[in-house]
Amino acid sequence: MSKRHRKIEQVSDEFIRVRAAGQEFVIAAACSHRQGRLLYGYVNERTLRITCPLHHSTFDLATGCPLSGPASEPLRVDENGGRVL
Repeated sequence: MSKRHRKIEQVSDEFIRVRAAGQEFVIAAACSHRQGRLLYGYVNERTLRITCPLHHSTFDLATGCPLSGPASEPLRVDENGGRVL
């Protein structure tokens, strides 16, 4: 398993948990553009962003807002810390 995948874990069908820079974020498991699986995305710990592996849309981990790429809708962010099981 690569280092980037250890930062991301599936917590339910709808959400993933991302660990970056000593923080945890629980966000939608699928990209809002074409439903790319963010479980296989790239996490930038410096900027706290995740990039979809399908079409390279980039999202802010804290807010879910799209920052680049073709996605225009934000990701759902779980404020309950992953207690969605």
